[in-house]
Amino acid sequence: MNNSKLAKKIVDCLSDGYDDEENREEAERALCNDLSQLKEDSIVKTAILRMCETIEELTA
Repeated sequence: MNNSKLAKKIVDCLSDGYDDEENREEAERALCNDLSQLKEDSIVKTAILRMCETIEELTA
């Protein structure tokens, strides 16, 4: 998954859908910038992705 998509997924999982929308673009941009500093096969990226998937399953 590319950094932009992962950043969007993180914000989606952390956002309550109301209060955070005004800061969404800034949060996604900041996350994308930080994620781009990690290697593509980084265990940190994999762990974050798995946590987001678990959150999505629990909230579905």
